[in-house]
Amino acid sequence: MLKLVLDTNVIISAINFDAKPELIVRLITSKRAKGYISRFIIAEVCSTLRNKFKFSPEKIDRAENILLNNFVLIEPEIIINIIKNCSADNKILACALAAKADYLISGDKKHILLLKKIKNIPILSPEQFLRLLAYKDVP
Repeated sequence: MLKLVLDTNVIISAINFDAKPELIVRLITSKRAKGYISRFIIAEVCSTLRNKFKFSPEKIDRAENILLNNFVLIEPEIIINIIKNCSADNKILACALAAKADYLISGDKKHILLLKKIKNIPILSPEQFLRLLAYKDVP
């Protein structure tokens, strides 16, 4: 089973019904892939939903519960500083490393996607991941 870490922006896009990120989250919620998440990512998702999208506390709680019930919660013990001046992005990378993810999926064209990979973990956009998945046999 594929092990995935989704960047905050992919989760936010899925919640707001962007088709490609939503398909990736559905792979996880349907148990066809295993998603990994950290408390930092959950907090960032909740903060973005509250501050940028003005979600109600009830909707934020619902989104948080979906994440907690469908993703494996991990707390990276490693601290990395690959992306200078962006500790948030480094925490996403640390989550992928701690999970030993098969893929890190991100929409961050400014920092994370530019890396292309971290150690042996490919970093793909949602579109790239779904295109790759079309050529793989995922149960």
